[in-house]
Order: sequence, then C-alpha cells, then structure tokens
Amino acid sequence: MDSGKWRISPKKQRGLTLVLVTAAMLALVGVAALSIDVNHAMLNKTRLQNSVDAAALAAAIVLDNGGSTTEAAAAAKTTLINIGGATGNDEMDFTSAQIVVQFSNDPAIFPFSGFNSDDDGYARVAVSGYQLDNFFAHILNVTKNLSSSAVAGPSPSNTLVTNVVPIAVCEGEDAGTNGYNQGDLYALKLADQNQSEMGPGNYQLLDFGSGASTVREALAGGYKGAIDITEPVITKPGNTIGPVGQGLNTRFDDYSGGGLSDTDYPSDIYVREPVKPAKLDNDGNITYLDTSGSGGGAWGYSDYLAALPDCSGDSDCRIDSGGEENRRVLVIPVVDCSSASGGTSAFNVTALACFFMLQSAPTSNSGKEAVFGEFIEDCTVSGGVPGQNSNSDGPYRIVLYRDPNGEES
Repeated sequence: MDSGKWRISPKKQRGLTLVLVTAAMLALVGVAALSIDVNHAMLNKTRLQNSVDAAALAAAIVLDNGGSTTEAAAAAKTTLINIGGATGNDEMDFTSAQIVVQFSNDPAIFPFSGFNSDDDGYARVAVSGYQLDNFFAHILNVTKNLSSSAVAGPSPSNTLVTNVVPIAVCEGEDAGTNGYNQGDLYALKLADQNQSEMGPGNYQLLDFGSGASTVREALAGGYKGAIDITEPVITKPGNTIGPVGQGLNTRFDDYSGGGLSDTDYPSDIYVREPVKPAKLDNDGNITYLDTSGSGGGAWGYSDYLAALPDCSGDSDCRIDSGGEENRRVLVIPVVDCSSASGGTSAFNVTALACFFMLQSAPTSNSGKEAVFGEFIEDCTVSGGVPGQNSNSDGPYRIVLYRDPNGEES
C-alpha cells in the first residue's frame, strides 16, 4: 500500500453522510414549514382584497345615494367589521390594522383636494398593517403584515339598452324606486284606455315598428335593436290585444295563434301561474286573492325563484324542452307622463324597471284584463361598462377601478 495516499475509512464516510442527510432534512423541513406561512399569507391576501373591494363599493354606493363622506367612511368600516365577524372569517380581524378612506371626484387621483359631493364621487379604501398569525415564520424573524386597497365609483353612462319590450309604465306614486315597491303587483299593459295615464288612445304600448307581427315578435323577445334611453320613446296608440298576448304568452309555453315557435322563442324554464289570477277593477285597482304561494301567501316571484334552478318532476317545468330561466322577467321603460295629452306621444325615459310577469296575458278584450307584473328592481344599470367620465346622462353602475396608488386592485 502506498503510504503517501490518504484514505477515509468507511466509518468516517458514514459519519459524513449522516451530517449531510441531517442538514438536507433540516433544510427541507424549514422550506416546508415556511411554505405553510407563505400559503397562509397568499390565502389571506386574497381574502383581504375581496374585503377591501366590498368596503370601497359600500362607500361608493353611499356617496351615489347622496350620503356624506362621513357616512360613506362609516359604511366602509362597518363592511370590514361585518366581514370579520362572518362565519368562516374569524381571522379577518381589522381592529389592529390601519384603515384609511379617501374620496375623490376623479378615480385616478388620490388624495384629492376640494371634493364636491355634487359631482361623481369615488371612494378609496386602504388597509395597512394587517397582521397575520405566524406558524413558523417567526423563527426567521419574519412578520406577516399585509396591505391592500381598492377604488370604487360610478361607471360611465350606457345609454343604449337592448332586450327591452315595447311596453312602458308611467312613474309610480309609491315610495319605492321610481314609484314602484319591490314585491308589489302592477298593471303593465292596460285593456282600458281610460285607465292609462298616457292619455286617450294609449294602452301603454310603445312603437317599435308597425304591424301586428312586429308587435307580436317584439313582445316575444324578438326585438333586436337597441334604444337610446336619453331619447324620448314614442307610444303606439291602439289596444292590439291579440298580438300582445300571443307574443307575451310564448314565455308561458303557449304558441296558439300568431305563428311563433319555441325554436325562435323558447318558454321560461318554469311556467306555473297563480291558482287565482290577479284582476283589475273598473277603477284600476288590482285584486289578487291567491293563496297558493309559500306559507299560504300569494304566489309570486319568490316562489318562482324557489323552484329553480332544477324544477324537474314539476308539471310546470320546461327544462327538458329547452326552457330558459327569467324569460318571464320583462325589462320595461319607466317614463315621465306629466305631459301626457293622448294619441301618439313622446315621453322621456327616467329608468328601466324589471317586472316578473305573473300570469298569461289576455288575447281578447272580452274581460278587459291587464298584463300584470311584480316589480323586482330598477334594472337601469344592467348594461353599464366600467370606465370614467360618467357625468353624461344615462344609466350607470357602481364598479371597481384600478387604484392609482396600489399594485393589485
């Protein structure tokens, strides 16, 4: 053996291997432990951003409804507190975090001086110093502090709307949206011109084109055009009761008369009607004595929703035959009838209202029955598009904007 060469004994090799394996295992355990904290932080970052988004939207809605900046700031903070107290969000505790709520008339400028409540208002909510519990990160002297922000405010106006039926209702007298109360029943198309606030000759129909077939198809949902609600709508005098009923009743899987088909105009997914239909007396008052709804109340939109999304097994269900959900929801212009004089008239649109069509429409005028709808909501904003410069007239919605001072929102 060459005595000038060194060799490491097998025993010493085993000792070195043990050291290397131990070091590798410690490194792997450390990475695995740290990954728990990283994943925890990433999960809560998303939850924090969602919470801040909701708070900014809440503040912007208060501003849009005429509230003060103080009220809007309170709404934002209340939203965060309520999210933290919700089931499954026990860790979302904002008591130790710093919450800043700012307001601007320009979504691209925060902070903003000279805020004017008469102009479009935008809210920015920023949360910083949001501290999370550590699992193993403290070993490396790492503190998990998160921050997030969001900006919300009105979108630009969108004046062109589609999916509107050629029926209009005058601004109501109730205390709700545009004079209509959610859940209440209203006459959408009258059979007696003397009951219409639009003046003699009008039955609340709009002129989307002449001819019975045009009226029939438009009320079945076949009007493909868009209307500009900043422009007046024109009434269509005359009852036209047959085509009106034939078009509307396709939504109830009724294709008798008119030549319309379920291929072009599918029915609603659920076509049930109340056991006792609503009636309109000579004075224009609605009588609705049905008790077939939930809890013995009058059957309506809430019962319709309760039957969805799967009403299989119910004789009024049209899932298997291609029925479409919400075909019974009608988008109807709400107009200012203060200048009504009768005949062909032009009325300004003040909003769009969504009504749930309660029952089939009459196809003859023998009983002078109306078309009835339950008011669901103001659906003016359903076509809004996020952007800026929403001061122009027209519908809009409250949306989220990119925060000029943030990286994620």
